Amino acid sequence: MKFLKALVLLIVIPLFGFGVSKWVLYDLNAKIAKENVNLTISKLCTPEMLSQFPSLQPLCGEVRPILWMQDWSIISGIVAILLLLSFVFFALVAGKSRTRIARIFPPLVFCSLLVLSALVLIQGVILTYGAYLAESTAIQRVHFILIGGIGLGALLGALSLIHSSFKLASKQTHTVIGTTLSPDSNPNIFAFVQDIAKKLGATPPGNIVIGLEPNFYVTSADVKVIGDDKMLSGETLFLSLPLARIFTLEEIKAVIGHELGHFRGKDTYYSRKFSPVYAGLIHAVSSMETEETDNNFSGIAKIPAFVLLSYMVDVFHRNVSTIGREREFEADKAATEVAVPAALATSLLKISLYAHAWNNLQETLIARLEQRKMTRNMSKLFASTVKYDVNKESLPEVLSNISQETISHPTDSHPPTGIRIQQLGIQMESIDNSLLLMPQEGGINLIEDYIELEEKLTTLQQQYYVALGVQVPDEEEANYGALILAALGAHMVLADGKVEQEEIDNAEAIGVALSEDFDRIDFREYCHYPESIPSIEDLIDAISEMPSEWKKAIYDYLKEIAGADQEISPEEEKLLERLKTTLLN
Repeated sequence: MKFLKALVLLIVIPLFGFGVSKWVLYDLNAKIAKENVNLTISKLCTPEMLSQFPSLQPLCGEVRPILWMQDWSIISGIVAILLLLSFVFFALVAGKSRTRIARIFPPLVFCSLLVLSALVLIQGVILTYGAYLAESTAIQRVHFILIGGIGLGALLGALSLIHSSFKLASKQTHTVIGTTLSPDSNPNIFAFVQDIAKKLGATPPGNIVIGLEPNFYVTSADVKVIGDDKMLSGETLFLSLPLARIFTLEEIKAVIGHELGHFRGKDTYYSRKFSPVYAGLIHAVSSMETEETDNNFSGIAKIPAFVLLSYMVDVFHRNVSTIGREREFEADKAATEVAVPAALATSLLKISLYAHAWNNLQETLIARLEQRKMTRNMSKLFASTVKYDVNKESLPEVLSNISQETISHPTDSHPPTGIRIQQLGIQMESIDNSLLLMPQEGGINLIEDYIELEEKLTTLQQQYYVALGVQVPDEEEANYGALILAALGAHMVLADGKVEQEEIDNAEAIGVALSEDFDRIDFREYCHYPESIPSIEDLIDAISEMPSEWKKAIYDYLKEIAGADQEISPEEEKLLERLKTTLLN
């Protein structure tokens, strides 16, 4: 069915051109037959007739482009069909062999794009000239603006495709918001990764980039790090700082082992040659599909290219999907050679389990920007969400849903998480849920000065949101009452030197009840950065003029926080007494 649909769409323009040329020639022959029944255009426009009757030159000069359009309609239709059939043939030849696909697919894509560029140009001319002939013959007038628009659209579409062809044929570039680490400033993480590569017999990545995106991956595409003029070539490993905070060292080892597993043995050639081209082709087809919805003339000109490339992806997809599953399982096996299988299982579950937390955090930060509020450390906030906001009782139900999910990846799709875990010899129900919570010590310590890097990347991320169109007002009137609540709450939570989950929950719940403008991010960043909290003296001065009922509500709020863990420490008692003396007397 897909083949027939592609076939029909590919020959629409050639059939139009062929039909118009036949119709116009038939009309001309009918007129000639009225004068001489034995004559036709083909007989009149022979070299012998033209040499004997030079006056036929103007007529034959007008007919020649029509004959060319007829011939090129046939040629373009045949080329489109042969190209379509070649995809089927080469997909059968390649089969499910990684090596054959990696050798066949990239040159096939490059050659196909070059042919398609020419095909779009030719069919664009056929469409334009055919429309001109059809109008001039049928109604004896021509809408030059309309036809000129078709021609211009066809030309622009063809030029755009030619540009895309050479861009796709060249090495792909992956853009990332992050920071490139150097071996000199971060010897621990480089030594850690190289040790894993050595154990696996894999190629160690030449570059390590850290960022806030909750993902780990290795790519052989050129990497452009936003804010860095240098283009990274070779293999690049991307490490997520937020995930490094919630992963144990063993889990980080397992995930890196999985990624480096794609760069050893027979998978290396496939990863370097095929995966980037396949990912680039899918991206190009998706871009063209988006443009098709614009209903413009350029979109009409790209129909043959879009249909053919879509069909190429489709005929290779089944083979690629099978290989993709196999190579993910092999990479998972590589991970178990450097870490315990359970570490890979829990890391996969954590990525799926907390993906929504990252998405929610991004939405919250955007909303804060729209209120002219800057955030200091997204990674630390993400970790606090994992630590304090996870509903432990709902984990079994959530994990059941996660088992059917796939992990997002820049170059391919992964099998469902549950199947990957089963392939490790682990049953989902046997996994201790406590292993999915915030670890006592995360793997973030592998990276030097990680807090400074997180803050830098958080600023960069917010600048990126603004660049995408988030509107930051010139001025925003701050709700100082809500800020005072957040600051006093943080003082009380930190008074005994311990941050208890019950205290966090109570502080935020009561804070929201007291003021609808209470901002959990403000509160948590005060807890994360005690040096940024206004002093108790300044806060007391700020609320000294408030009504007595507000002062009592604030005192009760702080007392509730102190007693949330069922025990009021001496430090908390001292702070409460001080506030009681100054606020309630």
